Amino acid sequence: MQSEDNTSAHVRQSAEDKLNELLQKLFELSVIVYDFQADGNKLVWKKINEIVEHYKEIDDLKDGIDSFIPEEVINFVEHGKNPDIFTQAFVERAATENQFTNGKIKAVGEFRQLLSEEFTKSFPDLYDNANSMLESQETTSTAQPTTLPEQN
Repeated sequence: MQSEDNTSAHVRQSAEDKLNELLQKLFELSVIVYDFQADGNKLVWKKINEIVEHYKEIDDLKDGIDSFIPEEVINFVEHGKNPDIFTQAFVERAATENQFTNGKIKAVGEFRQLLSEEFTKSFPDLYDNANSMLESQETTSTAQPTTLPEQN
């Protein structure tokens, strides 16, 4: 496992290095084109070929990287936004959904308790059967345990 992590980290570092080299080559090409002179035509073609070669090398490295980046994050970056905003919104959305789900679970548990109490009041002779049924379900669920309501 550690060897796999080292290999993945090495490939990722190589890809990062190639991207930095590509940026440097693109910068060099922009300088040459900005200050273009008639005798610099061969130099422009040489830089373009170097850039194409760097793209090929980066493409070859992609198979060694197994990281997944959500499309939404890529869209954020393409539109000039900070990807941390996406992460923050995702975490906030997950927390909200978690609270909502916990509220539902609590409401179902309270309803179950109320139903059990009303069932016991309405059908006291069936209480033992209902209670044993509910107790067997409690071992497989996270609902609150039922208690025997006070008989008046």
